[in-house]
Amino acid sequence: MRVFSGFGGAIRYPAFGYCLFFIVSFGHEMAYAKDRNGASVNIEGTWAHTNLTPFERPSDIATRTLTVQQAAQIKSKLDARNDDLSRPAEPSLYFDQRSVEPIRGELRSAIVTDPPNGLIPGNDSFNARVGRARAGVLTAFDGPEDRPPAERCVGAPSATPPIQMVPAGDLRQIVQTQDTIVIAAEELHEARVIRMNAKHAPAAITSWLGDSIGWWEGKTLVIETTSFATASALRASPNSLFLVSPHTVVIERITRVADDELQYEFSVSDPTYYTQTWKGETRLHRSNLPMLEYACHEGNYSLGFALRDARALEKKAQENAAVKSESAVRVN
Repeated sequence: MRVFSGFGGAIRYPAFGYCLFFIVSFGHEMAYAKDRNGASVNIEGTWAHTNLTPFERPSDIATRTLTVQQAAQIKSKLDARNDDLSRPAEPSLYFDQRSVEPIRGELRSAIVTDPPNGLIPGNDSFNARVGRARAGVLTAFDGPEDRPPAERCVGAPSATPPIQMVPAGDLRQIVQTQDTIVIAAEELHEARVIRMNAKHAPAAITSWLGDSIGWWEGKTLVIETTSFATASALRASPNSLFLVSPHTVVIERITRVADDELQYEFSVSDPTYYTQTWKGETRLHRSNLPMLEYACHEGNYSLGFALRDARALEKKAQENAAVKSESAVRVN
């Protein structure tokens, strides 16, 4: 049994009651090229995303591809940072085993493939909002809404499109029928429902996961998601940060290229935040590990502790300022 601490110190246990129809797929594994219920290919199963390729290209790397030595350095630098006891972080042993994995036979410097420089093409609005978000990680504690979605247990980077890598518990289970495909993430227990061959709901209806519809193009599942809630704009994971809006359109393309591998491609379009459509690509591999309950919820106790600590620090700062002011008056 795998047992990890989630946000807020919660313990996760095997999710026996996760959802009955998710469990049904366990006993019905099929050859991946077979049709089922009219679908082009069966992609059911539990899939892990352990690719340590940076979401955006690091500033000290100029090329699209990496050498084996460069790939090893990316992992060693991350492990060293996680094991640095002088900063708050989980040790590397806490996380899933990860490495820079080949995509289409190449070790790449970024998940982002277009623009060719491997960087998200943000406009001025994007840069300003992302800058505030980065600066606020250690300073924004006025209320729970100031904290990152994952810290509040209300958004899973491994489930919200486009799918991102998370350090631990990065599993998702795919269940497919003729009319619906569900992608359920282990971390933060999100389940995204994709309605096949359907039309989008009215644009006025928004949600954190967006509105997803899908269709098959040969052996490839194509998913189009839009109408993201304004409150869910920030999409953050340990190695990426980008934004969505009600007008964002995310296109995902999932192709089963082997019995144990899914090719995952995506594009993000939204003139609200980006100067052009940007694209990326990674891979998921089959996992035999069980999906576990991730016992974290909005309003978890560690979030309350963080906000109370912030109030205590503010009070201490005010007291120190008062002492200095009184001392200055006495000197004068």
